[in-house]
Amino acid sequence: MSSDDRSATMRQAFEAITALNGLTLPPDRVETIFEGFVGLQAMTADLRRERTAESEPAGVFVPDTITRGAAS
Repeated sequence: MSSDDRSATMRQAFEAITALNGLTLPPDRVETIFEGFVGLQAMTADLRRERTAESEPAGVFVPDTITRGAAS
């Protein structure tokens, strides 16, 4: 899909969502809100990707760093 096609598809989705929810956006802010919508779509796509074990942070901590005194 070309970037023009993707942009048109995103614009249609944005307009459909705003219409479905009865939103009336200020004309001078529509483009900025649309850019935020596109960014949010990109973030959600990244959240849904597959992850490997290497993607997870290690669950290792030093008790002294989270307690007031030395660990027993």
